[in-house]
Amino acid sequence: MRRTVPLALAGPLFAVALSACSNVVDHRGFSPTPGSVDKLEVGAQSREDVVRLIGSPSAVATFNPNIWYYINETQEYWAFLKPKITEQKVIQITFNDSGRIEGIKNYDLKDGEDIAMVRRTTPTSGKELTILEQILGNVGRFSGPRQQSNPGAPTSGGGGI
Repeated sequence: MRRTVPLALAGPLFAVALSACSNVVDHRGFSPTPGSVDKLEVGAQSREDVVRLIGSPSAVATFNPNIWYYINETQEYWAFLKPKITEQKVIQITFNDSGRIEGIKNYDLKDGEDIAMVRRTTPTSGKELTILEQILGNVGRFSGPRQQSNPGAPTSGGGGI
């Protein structure tokens, strides 16, 4: 006898199976409150004012602490597939030596560049040892425990007769 799923259950089962394959949207990084970035003015605010208005930066430039970055990214992916970046916003705030805003730049996903990784390896000095050389390398180098100059028993130094 053959069993089949009743038509009343087929629709909900199909909907559950289809919802398991929906895409996942993941928001990461800096998320400013509406209008807070618009309040920033070149030459008007200090570092403390910027932190108070929009928060601490996502990153600070490695070689120049006067450049702050606020980074926001949106990724989407389906089930087990590799995530795809669908939106990316970077705000670069540059400060002058007195700590006031000198410039504000906005970057988008189209401004990003793919960087190819270098596949070279740095050679190390020395000799590559085989397993046998590693095992037998210290044979004959062991000298045993060192002898003291006076092998006699220690004395208490005074208790005498």
